[in-house]
This record gives sequence, C-alpha cells and structure tokens, in this order.
Amino acid sequence: MYYASFGDIVFKVYSYLEHKETNEYAVAKHETIFAPSSLQFLGTELREIQIKIGFHRDFCDPMNEYEKLVFIADEGLPHKLIVAEQVLGDFVIKSIESEVKQIDMWGKPIAIYCDVKFIEYIEKELQTRAIKTRKRKRKRKGKAKQKPPAIDVPKGEIRRERK
Repeated sequence: MYYASFGDIVFKVYSYLEHKETNEYAVAKHETIFAPSSLQFLGTELREIQIKIGFHRDFCDPMNEYEKLVFIADEGLPHKLIVAEQVLGDFVIKSIESEVKQIDMWGKPIAIYCDVKFIEYIEKELQTRAIKTRKRKRKRKGKAKQKPPAIDVPKGEIRRERK
C-alpha cells in the first residue's frame, strides 16, 4: 500500500503500480494534391495521469477528505503530485469519479474510492502584441448641410440669388 499527496490531502493509492499515464503528441496533417499527405510534428502535449485512490475511516474522515479533493478541483490551481515519495510534478485535477463502497448505520461513509485524472500544469508566459489603432473621424449625427437645389438657367442669362 502506498500513500500519496496532492496539496494538503494525503490518501491511500491502491493501484499505483498500475497507474495510467497518457502522453500525446501534436501532429498536423497537411493535405496535398498528390498522395501521400505530409505530417508536421508540433511538439508534446500535456501529460495525463490516472490514479485510483481510496479514503477509509481507519486513517481519515472519508467524506471530509473527499470534499477537500473536490474543493481543490474546483479551484483549478496547480499542486505538487507526490506518490510514494516520488514527485511527479505540478498537476491540476481534470476529473474525479467517486464511489461510496460502504456506509455505517448513521449514513456516514466508511470507504470512498475515487478514480482521479490529473493533467500536467506548465507555467507558460503569454505572448502579447501591441495593437496600433487609428482615430477615425466621427460623423456628426443630425441635420447635414444641404446644398440648395440647382436652378435651371438658360445659357446666356445671368441671375443672382437673393439672400
């Protein structure tokens, strides 16, 4: 039996020897006119770890520890994941599947087993770019100046407009 911690929560890990780790790699497929298509390797994705854990009344208050785990998942903040004195890195909780196996005569859980999926957290500085903007001239709303209507004047005749 192994013990693990995530943040300030310590729990039993029942299948640490069988934990699942997923490593994905980003690859872009570029279609071409003639077969075959070409692939471009873009890099590695974030690592995922899936561990089955258990809270039992023999060493903790199962409901209290489960609620702490859900609270940490709701926060979404990264914490160190340590299993059997091995630091696996900074992770956040991606999902929690829980199962209450046994309750006592007052309805309090004796054992809660969880299947927790963690996803690796890597601090990455955001790249920003300054945007240049131009000021636009505003069009005034309201009555626009209208040109007086054109007067048909025959050639050779001169007229003056009265003001």
